Amino acid sequence: MGAEARRCARATIEYDGTAFAGSQVQPNARTVQGELEGALNRLIGERIRVRLAGRTDAGVHATGQVAALCLTRALPWKGGLPELRRRLNAVLPRDLAVRALRWAPLGFDPRRDALWRVYRYRIRIGGGVRPLERHRTVEIEDGLDVGAMRAAADRLVGERDFAALGSDAHGTTVRHLAEVRVTRRGNLVEVRVTANAFLKRMVRGIVAVLLEVGRGRLAPEAVTELLDRPGRALDGRAAPARGLTLERVIYPSARSTTERRTTNDAPTRARTRA
Repeated sequence: MGAEARRCARATIEYDGTAFAGSQVQPNARTVQGELEGALNRLIGERIRVRLAGRTDAGVHATGQVAALCLTRALPWKGGLPELRRRLNAVLPRDLAVRALRWAPLGFDPRRDALWRVYRYRIRIGGGVRPLERHRTVEIEDGLDVGAMRAAADRLVGERDFAALGSDAHGTTVRHLAEVRVTRRGNLVEVRVTANAFLKRMVRGIVAVLLEVGRGRLAPEAVTELLDRPGRALDGRAAPARGLTLERVIYPSARSTTERRTTNDAPTRARTRA
């Protein structure tokens, strides 16, 4: 077995989530992980388990999802990882692609090693219709008060218990939101959210609250109280999945990763699913 075969590769993947039941493999369902593992098995002839930086729900897209895959034997062709990437993209379905593929540091864990995840939600206001963007943008008839949405977004930033906006299978609902930014270009409003990790449906829950504020149904200053109440905010309502895209997963530098592991600092174990 060559040196390459003993290492894990880090892949940056992009997918249109419209026809996927989510990113994580599920029985009798089409998933991102399932398609990747199936393609790798066909190409290399062995069962390879793919690990993802975070789970995305059915209908959620990604331009910067990160996956790790470890090989137990040498690649059966010349050209190394560039050739593996080319072959993967030749057999993967058209709604899934590997954008980049490179060797990862020893012990790389795409979920636990991640520092931040960045999501973007797209909303087209005023009844605008763009057929080519219908799978990744939510179109609404209303106008939105973007200034009020920004004021509400500022109240979400920081570390707190976000149980009102999502759930976690292990019951750990404290997360650190580093940024909630609302921007407008013409009739396109975008919400960019960065956090160390997310609860299930959390980003879509945040957008649902901001939409209530933008429509004048909820005051910006009421957001803090809404999050502090027991139970789910807005009776658990979430914005539609199709407007949400996982844009980027941010990792520490190679040097800081090595220093962290040398000092036995435990990497974050927070799960993310939006």
